[in-house]
Amino acid sequence: MLAAPTVKRRAYTMEEAMHALRIDRARIYRMIAEGTLRTYKHGRRRFVSVEAIEECIRQLERETAESA
Repeated sequence: MLAAPTVKRRAYTMEEAMHALRIDRARIYRMIAEGTLRTYKHGRRRFVSVEAIEECIRQLERETAESA
């Protein structure tokens, strides 16, 4: 019996991105509007790439380090 190929996750739904970043819906949409978090749409649904989440976290870390 052959195992199904493992597919590396490349994007998250908005709900999954909120959980991954540990932020609420209002904050995630504010970050999108500010340009802090990049997203893309497919049909009517909006997604956040893994790279965009990692980039957002790095930016937040820089901002935190600068304000400390």
